[in-house]
Amino acid sequence: MQRLKNSLFNLSILLNCLLVFLLIFEASISIPMWLQVAGRMHPMLLHFPLVLMVLYAVILICFYAKYRGDEDFTSFIDALLLAAALTAALTAVIGLLLSKEAGYDPASLAWHKWSGTAVSILALLWYIFRKALHSKKLLALSVAVIAVGLVTFAGHQGASITHGDDFLTGPLRLEDRLIAIDLADAEVYTHMVKPILQAKCIGCHNNTKAKGGLVMDTEAQLLKGGKSGVLWDLSEPDLGLMLRRVHLPVEDKKHMPPVGKTQLTPLEITILSQWIKKGADFNLRVAKLESKDTLYTIAANLLRPKETESYSFESAAESTIRQLNTANRVVLREAANSPGLVVNFFHSRLFKPEQLRDLLAVKEQIVSLDLAKMPIKDVDLNLVSELENLRMLNLNFTNITGLGLAELKKLKYLKTLALSGTAITARDLQQLKGFAKLKKVFLWSTPVSGTELAQLKQQFKAIHLESGFKGDSIVLKLAEPIIEGEEAVFRGSMPLVIKHYINGVKIRYTTDGSEPDSVHSLLYKGPEVMTGKTFVKAKAYKPGWISSNLVQKNFYTSKYVPDTAVFMMPPEPGYSGKSKMLHDFVTGNTNFRLGNWLAWRFTKMDVLMKFGKPALVQNVTLSGLIDVGSYIMPPKDIEIWGGNDENQLKLLGRVSPEQPTMVKAPFLTAFEVKFSPATVKFMRIKVTPVFSLPSWHPGKGDKAWVFFDEVMVN
Repeated sequence: MQRLKNSLFNLSILLNCLLVFLLIFEASISIPMWLQVAGRMHPMLLHFPLVLMVLYAVILICFYAKYRGDEDFTSFIDALLLAAALTAALTAVIGLLLSKEAGYDPASLAWHKWSGTAVSILALLWYIFRKALHSKKLLALSVAVIAVGLVTFAGHQGASITHGDDFLTGPLRLEDRLIAIDLADAEVYTHMVKPILQAKCIGCHNNTKAKGGLVMDTEAQLLKGGKSGVLWDLSEPDLGLMLRRVHLPVEDKKHMPPVGKTQLTPLEITILSQWIKKGADFNLRVAKLESKDTLYTIAANLLRPKETESYSFESAAESTIRQLNTANRVVLREAANSPGLVVNFFHSRLFKPEQLRDLLAVKEQIVSLDLAKMPIKDVDLNLVSELENLRMLNLNFTNITGLGLAELKKLKYLKTLALSGTAITARDLQQLKGFAKLKKVFLWSTPVSGTELAQLKQQFKAIHLESGFKGDSIVLKLAEPIIEGEEAVFRGSMPLVIKHYINGVKIRYTTDGSEPDSVHSLLYKGPEVMTGKTFVKAKAYKPGWISSNLVQKNFYTSKYVPDTAVFMMPPEPGYSGKSKMLHDFVTGNTNFRLGNWLAWRFTKMDVLMKFGKPALVQNVTLSGLIDVGSYIMPPKDIEIWGGNDENQLKLLGRVSPEQPTMVKAPFLTAFEVKFSPATVKFMRIKVTPVFSLPSWHPGKGDKAWVFFDEVMVN
């Protein structure tokens, strides 16, 4: 038994030495694929040292004084501490292997890495000096408390990386998602969809921890998607990847949110699916929805008004409210714990005036009534006027006339009156003088003219009269022209085709990098032939319209294509492929996770190209990607070597690209190295990544990536 203990103790020492070695030389270490598999066992093993160390500390604190000197007890807790030390060291080592994978927040990772290492070393030292430490009760208890605190801190940092910062408190914050916003001002994405993503998704899919390469912090990142593709697709029966993952069985490893995290509720899934069905419009307003629309109904119940009045009347019985809800009438509380009720009518064909009489059972509690598009007449307003505490009345597109306004004077608390689409005239509106509390009246699509409206506004200073959008004086903006051409790299020549789908539009363009204007720039008259590198910028113009935004596209030529290309330094796993990708005339886009890019991070990019016959070259262009937020930076330097003997190449040219000074949106770029004409059969391209990100970068001190998809030789 003692021999086994000695062996495990020696193994613990060995693992801790290995751990320290890996930490010291971490920047120079590249983890092979089979060791990455071992690293992924970290989550499976990490619970052992946590439980064992906490158990040991608890036993020590609670029972050591009582059983001190008992050989069996001492032997048991010594074995427990040794097991904790061994598993802590093993967990820390494989955790360090796992940390080499991309997609983790460097700051959280650093805290977890060093606190985990501290746990391992503390456990080993605790075992070595256990007899000396335990000879003094206060010292023994202090070490136990420190150990529990350190284990708790390391575990919390690990949970933050895996499950997000709000993993523990997330379920308690559901009430925070009830946004205080009036329905008239609410946006579907901002006030209904985004709170769901923040509570259930962004904890693991953010700019500092992008699981699956997916970041959901901004609208652009949501549209970009992750390694598995875009998040939604209206052409798919299940609406695409996001909802497909949500509807998978919880035990499925691809189910989202993962097991252990707070799951989406049926209501939240409905909100996401309904929003996607409507085109995933980030600017869609709740007020633009039909009153019978599912999202509108949910919003009316989910969103709280900015201010809820304090009413003097009592709440209606829940049983009464339930009875009033029918197929075309919804009765809801204005807000949680509020006695005020909101009533909405749907389906005009089902409406009957008697349904207004039913509301008299709660006439004291109704503060908002929506009768838009219902076939009500002036006579029906007699019943509406019985709702003594009504604050908001929607009569849009109903059959009422000015004769009915007199009945509404009984509503002494009425603040908002919607009369759009009715036959109300300016003369009828004179009756508004008798409405003491009225603050806002909607008059879209009514016979009231602009002149009459201006006169009414002068008369009713305390009432805001809203007449809606007048488009007769609006100048519209042109859409961007379209620069055709999927291939951004070509040989020989290629036509430049620019289109616009509005008749009479003139397209002005430049090819020298300058901004096009409406007078001096080239006027596009038809396909132009490109025979070399061309940077196209274009704008659309038309009299009476605002000119379009600028659109641009870069085209490159590649005169010489190597017979073969050999990686002297292989690309990083996950962004590797055949060397032919560098000269296959296929370019990538800003979503670098789609497999069109080669990338280097821990080593230089070093590629040897071999040409079938000598080529007279004078410049090399590398097509690359910059995504500062994802640690993809311009290279530190690029060197081009060439000659007719691969063992005796000379330096042809070298550039050091300008480095960014702040985080910017991802963009495609090209790095050109010019040099004196030289005849070569072999060319070697050496690119050095930035090995230490600058102090302003969120990942300062970490290594940057370089991404390339094409090398053009001319």
